[in-house]
Amino acid sequence: MTDESVFTKLPQYIQNGLKQVAAETGFTEGLYRFEFENASKEGDGFMGDLFKVIVREKNHADLVVVCKTLPRNEARKMYTIRLFQREVEAYTEILPMLRKFQIEKGITDRDPKGFWSFPKSYYAYCDVQKLEGVIIMEDLREKQFRMWNKSKPVDYEHTRLLVTELGKLHAISFALKDQKPDLFEPFKLLLDPLGLLIQHEPRQAMAKMMNGICERAISTLDEDDEQSKAKMQPIRGVVTDLYRTDTDGSEAEPYAVLGHGDCWINNTMFCYRDNNLTPSDISMFDWQLCRYVSPVLDLVYFIFICTDEELRANHYDQLLQNYYKSLSDYLKLLGGDPEQLFPRSAFEAQLKRFGRFALLISFLMLPVICTPDEELPDIDKHMEMAQQAHQSDNDSTVEEIEFSSTTKADAIYRERTRGMIKDLVRLGYL
Repeated sequence: MTDESVFTKLPQYIQNGLKQVAAETGFTEGLYRFEFENASKEGDGFMGDLFKVIVREKNHADLVVVCKTLPRNEARKMYTIRLFQREVEAYTEILPMLRKFQIEKGITDRDPKGFWSFPKSYYAYCDVQKLEGVIIMEDLREKQFRMWNKSKPVDYEHTRLLVTELGKLHAISFALKDQKPDLFEPFKLLLDPLGLLIQHEPRQAMAKMMNGICERAISTLDEDDEQSKAKMQPIRGVVTDLYRTDTDGSEAEPYAVLGHGDCWINNTMFCYRDNNLTPSDISMFDWQLCRYVSPVLDLVYFIFICTDEELRANHYDQLLQNYYKSLSDYLKLLGGDPEQLFPRSAFEAQLKRFGRFALLISFLMLPVICTPDEELPDIDKHMEMAQQAHQSDNDSTVEEIEFSSTTKADAIYRERTRGMIKDLVRLGYL
């Protein structure tokens, strides 16, 4: 529906961004109009709000974009502003750098050999002091991309495509570090934003929550599974300490790369060509945790959080092969030597060292994934309660948020978590 009043009610910085995008894409001032629609459903993401904008003008093709903004809730806005700033940095500096480097190497834009699995950004702006932020990007649904149902474990074909793209993404980092070290050097300072948030959180609410979920994860194990229980003991009470260590790029040197950082199924969309079942293309978005870390983090995050025990039993080694072959092949195409820059032995060692990250991130992600959208708690209400508790010097309310709490959701959570822990122990990652 066309509604000029919607536009005028938007913050001025969003209005300015939309006007700039319209001008830069050939629309005529005074002749075009904006139409607005909601662009997401509950459960698609927690870091921001989305709305769809259609720019229309007579005798001009429509432009359909998605605007990602900071949450309207003030407590959530303050909590997520640094993450939003990192995503703006990804769209204005990091992804353009990767794009330029590939083109310089003769990999033309959208060439399937290259890494182009991210949406086009028309405009990205963030001011931390003013608590302002907006990213205006292409609406991938216009290209027939769609999301996977997060409640279903991801199948082999979708996972294979994802790890293949991760291999290309990480290969570019290795090539840049080797061939353009001066250009790449500043990006080594991209610390994990969530780790920084945890570090500077005065009341340690995140640490308390993650340590609590660790205890819940241990409770999913079979009574006679003494090996898994023993392997979980060193994790208890120190989850966020381990998280910050594992997301420290210096721990992974000389093999650290620029990773996506938040690599789970709701941050991807797939396109299908023939049978509507096998994906032909993928796009990765929500780059708010883009950081300089071990390449293994993206890999184990997706495989252990988004698939299930059965898929890993049948395809885990194959997925590792897919990933490393993609990385190695693309690194060669970019003029790098994988045997020097990231040999297979180093990949295996990184898996042993950083494979446990799957467990650490699971404490945040699996309860969410296992909660049906209609049962998701009110995040805004919880953040307001946490803020009130902080102001009144009483943090008893900050741990009340619950995911996967119904009988059905809890059963799914217990099965997925138990299977993940058993696999991590079996593989020697714990």
